[in-house]
Amino acid sequence: MCQYHSKFNDFISGLNEQRALLITQVSRLDKKISNLYHDLEGVEPTEEFALSFVTQLHETLRKRRVIKDEMARLDTVLRPISNIAGEIEMSVKQRKVVSKRWKRDFKMSLTLEEVISER
Repeated sequence: MCQYHSKFNDFISGLNEQRALLITQVSRLDKKISNLYHDLEGVEPTEEFALSFVTQLHETLRKRRVIKDEMARLDTVLRPISNIAGEIEMSVKQRKVVSKRWKRDFKMSLTLEEVISER
């Protein structure tokens, strides 16, 4: 039973790691946008500069939107899973208590793997 709980926790951890990676990427792009704005403040824009600036800003904003979209899709999955994770945690703890009692009361010494591997 604990293997299911462990796999579930690993799955949630993987989603949270992915979200952290996406947040890092959004932050990196936000810094790039901020740097572009700072560059703009410090110069008298020429047509050449303006074209380069707009092109860089446009490209950066498009990349940021892709990441934000992915983050929104991830959150659509992560939010409900996170909400039920506490309930699952409580259920697993309750089940462990019952399992220990069963093992004691019924003198269960075999493991699931031992039972399954018997032929």
